Amino acid sequence: MKNLQRLKSLPANADIFLGLDLAKTSWHVTARYAGETLADFAAPAKPTSLVPPLDAVGHCRVHSVYEAGPFGYSLHDWLAARGVDSIVCAPGLVPTQVSNRVKTDRRDALKLATLLEAGLLRSIVIPTLQQRADRELVRERDRIVRRRRAVMVQIRAFLLTYGIEPPIRCVGPWTKQFVAALEALALDDRLLQATFDSLLRGYREVDRHLLEHTRLLRQLARDDRHAATVTLLSSIPGFGLLTSLTFSVEIFDWSRFESGETLSSYLGLTPSQYSSGERVRMGRITRVGNRRLRSLLVEACWNALRVDPALRKTYDDLKRRRGGKRAVVAIARRMCHRIAAMTRTGECYRLEAA
Repeated sequence: MKNLQRLKSLPANADIFLGLDLAKTSWHVTARYAGETLADFAAPAKPTSLVPPLDAVGHCRVHSVYEAGPFGYSLHDWLAARGVDSIVCAPGLVPTQVSNRVKTDRRDALKLATLLEAGLLRSIVIPTLQQRADRELVRERDRIVRRRRAVMVQIRAFLLTYGIEPPIRCVGPWTKQFVAALEALALDDRLLQATFDSLLRGYREVDRHLLEHTRLLRQLARDDRHAATVTLLSSIPGFGLLTSLTFSVEIFDWSRFESGETLSSYLGLTPSQYSSGERVRMGRITRVGNRRLRSLLVEACWNALRVDPALRKTYDDLKRRRGGKRAVVAIARRMCHRIAAMTRTGECYRLEAA
C-alpha cells in the first residue's frame, strides 16, 4: 500500500481526513492533510483492509466520511470503535460539480475527503443498534407485502393465460372466501393443477408469514420505546397503528425537528427554488428524504381530508388555485407542522371547525 510512510511521518495530533468510496467488491480511500493528498489507494471491501493506514496514523486525529448506502452503519461502528471521528453523509446532500462528467471511485473518494476537510459535510443521525433493529423489523413487513403482491400477480396472470375465470369477484385485498374459492378450483390438466396448487401454497405461506410478522409489530408498538409516540400519532386521522409505528422507528428522535419546516424538509416535501436576481421561481418538491414516510404521510392526508373539515376547506381552496396534486402536498406540509407540534407538546390531534 503506497504512501504509508508519508502518513507515519505526520506530526502528532495532526488532523487527517479520509474519504471512503464504498463498492461491493472494493473500497477506494483518499487521505488528505493540510490541503494535500497524502495517500490514494484501493482496498478489498472489508473493514480490516483499513487497518494498515489507520495504524500508520495512530498518532493523529483521524476523521472519515462515507456515503450512506447498502453497507449501513457497520463500518461506522467499526471506525468509531478504533477512535476515528466517523460521519455518514446523505448522498443527495453531497455538493456536486455540474461541469464534471468524469466519475470514478478515485474521484469520488477525493471529493469526499476534500469536502470533509473543508467542513462542508454534515453527518446524518446514526441510530443505535436497538433503533436499527426496530427499524429493520418494520421494514421487513414492507418486503413481505411486496412478496405477497408478487405471488398474487402470478396467480392472476396464470388464470388469465389459461382463460380461467375466478369463482367469485374480488377487488382489492383478497378475502378468505376468495382464497377458499381459488383452492376449490379443479383444472382439467394434471400438470396445470400442480402448478396452480404450487402458486396457492406460495401465497398461503407468505400470507401466514405476514400475519405472524404483524403480531410482532403490534408487540413492538406496545413497547416502552414506542408506546407513547404510537398512541400520540394514532390520534391523527389516517394514522393507523402500523403507520404510527413506522414514523416512530424511522424518526426515533423527534427532538431533531424543532419545527414543521425541518420535518417537512426531512421528508422531501419542501419546494425547490430557482432564483436569479429579482426572479424567484418555485419548483417541485425536493424529494430528498425518507420516501417511505413521505408516501405514508400523503396517503394519511387523503384519509384526514374526509374527517377534518378545516383541513378539507384548505384543500378545496388550494385545489381551485393550484390543482389537486399540489394541494395535497401542501396539506402534507401543513400536517408536518401539526405533527411537530404534537410531539413537542404531547397533545393529541384535535379536529377544528371549518
